Amino acid sequence: MSKPFLLGVILILVAVGYQYREALQSLLPDSIKRDIKSNSPKSSNQQTPSTEAGPSIKNFPDPQYYNPPFDPEHPSEPIYSKSGTRLITLNELAAHGHNGTLRPLWLAVVGRVFDVEKGAEHYYGPSGGYNFFTGRDGSRGYITGEFNDEGLIDDIEGLSLAQIGELDGWVKFYDKDYTFVGKLIARYYNKDGSPTKEWYKYQRSLTDKDKLDAETAKLKKRYPGCNSHWTQDEGGKVFCSTGSGGTQRDWVGYPRRYFAPGSKNWRCACVRDDDLNSVHVKMYPLCDPVSVECKVHPDQIAKLRETGG
Repeated sequence: MSKPFLLGVILILVAVGYQYREALQSLLPDSIKRDIKSNSPKSSNQQTPSTEAGPSIKNFPDPQYYNPPFDPEHPSEPIYSKSGTRLITLNELAAHGHNGTLRPLWLAVVGRVFDVEKGAEHYYGPSGGYNFFTGRDGSRGYITGEFNDEGLIDDIEGLSLAQIGELDGWVKFYDKDYTFVGKLIARYYNKDGSPTKEWYKYQRSLTDKDKLDAETAKLKKRYPGCNSHWTQDEGGKVFCSTGSGGTQRDWVGYPRRYFAPGSKNWRCACVRDDDLNSVHVKMYPLCDPVSVECKVHPDQIAKLRETGG
């Protein structure tokens, strides 16, 4: 059978489509049929065995993390990212912890592993008050104060922006005072050392917190706090000056109850003429609207806070 004839048959197969594929292929010699079959793409639902080492069930059975067994007596060769950063598995980190046998002591915060051996005597050693942080990423515990296995985890889902900022303070503390060892292959870093989706989510939260802090500072400058004074004879009062609320300015303002956007709680703020009609401010009861001070009674304040008025 000539090659032009075979080429014509193949072109017909392409044009006619899958419906007549089997019938047309029957016209071909067996050798050609075998070639077609061997070079056909595999079905999309066919599973391909993974060549990567599976996760160890020694200490951390979570299948989403690369975590091969680690023998402290015969440590495997260290692994590094392409940029040269040391990469550490959960089992290796555990071997350098409170239940492990290797020194120096290590701990992790948001996936960053630190050598805390220099603080072993007072803080991280067997008799130290922070020994339970070693050998794991207990990021959540730094914020919640839950120093048990359920609380000393790397999952920070649900923490407020303020708490995320506090956690970042711990990361900066360890970066400054202790030695950075490498990145933990777990929630925040992949096997190759690249950031995970959770790491990017954490970074977005830090960015959102910075924006919130900037907006809060802006509002504090626009609505500076009041001064307050209380005596047994005269009772209490709130008043405004050019330096009240710790903000030096060239205007005084009038005492008002200021409600931050989205909040039912309020604080006393000194408000300029331009902002007196803002939906975020309310007058103190029985206070002269153009006075720079207002008399207040504790019972009155308590009632206002209870009612949110």
